[in-house]
Amino acid sequence: MNIWLLFLITSVVSLMSKAFSKLCSNMVAQSSAAKYSLILIVNSLLACLFFWCSGGFSLSINAPTLGYSVVYALVVAVSLLLNLLVYRYASISGVNILSSGCAMLCSTAVGWLAFSEQIDERDLIRLSIMLAAVFLVFLDQKRRDRKEREEKKSNLICLFLMIAVMTLCSCASTVVLKLFTESDAVTDEISFFFLTNFVLLVGAAAVFGGACNFRRGAFRESIALLRPKRIISVVGNTVCSNISSVISVLIIAQMDLSVYSPISAAIGIVIGLLGSLMFRERLGVLSYVAAAVACVAVII
Repeated sequence: MNIWLLFLITSVVSLMSKAFSKLCSNMVAQSSAAKYSLILIVNSLLACLFFWCSGGFSLSINAPTLGYSVVYALVVAVSLLLNLLVYRYASISGVNILSSGCAMLCSTAVGWLAFSEQIDERDLIRLSIMLAAVFLVFLDQKRRDRKEREEKKSNLICLFLMIAVMTLCSCASTVVLKLFTESDAVTDEISFFFLTNFVLLVGAAAVFGGACNFRRGAFRESIALLRPKRIISVVGNTVCSNISSVISVLIIAQMDLSVYSPISAAIGIVIGLLGSLMFRERLGVLSYVAAAVACVAVII
């Protein structure tokens, strides 16, 4: 399939995923280990069913594939948790520009150091443009914190700590997928993603059981998340995330990380801006400028 068509598909799917992720974030406004693990249980169970059906109800499993799945599951678990938390501290657009830009820098560096990929002048220009976009969002977020949340100065610190961990997770995710696509010992992508979600399911179930035993009433509070309207948000987020994961593997298999990272980051920024507009989030002028700057990174 044409690689630009794949980018178009993943852009549409990502926009839907951001919307569902925002809804899920609103669902768990009052955090607890039981609630987060229950969301992960539902997410993983649905994902297992999705990939089992996608594979024609047949899976091919071996030790190398399981090993990659366990590592990837750890990365995904941290990413999912942070995605539920980070939107409390910034807009969808702001989060995406910061996380996408930082992840792009990290992934490009790894592609150069670990995979011996060449970085030319165009790649350096793209990196510089994305750095400018990240800086603009930083200024915009700092201004908003000063005007709207003077009493919560720690918000900016929390935001950037989360972005830092999300950047590491994004970079680790890209590296694991790249190594997986280059390995001759593994089976196939569908089985890999099924195993990843199965590992997540087992881990989340263990945490949920422990949390419910530790605190009385945790089970009853968590079950409230399983109302039909809320389940729709979780299902939508799961399906969109899994489709995006599969498409990412197809793209990464055909493209160097030094090229993939800035394009993916720039598209993510534009998608984040559209997501903010969908939820009528108030954005500063600098956020719009940052999104426009990011578009340049795709065009060049």
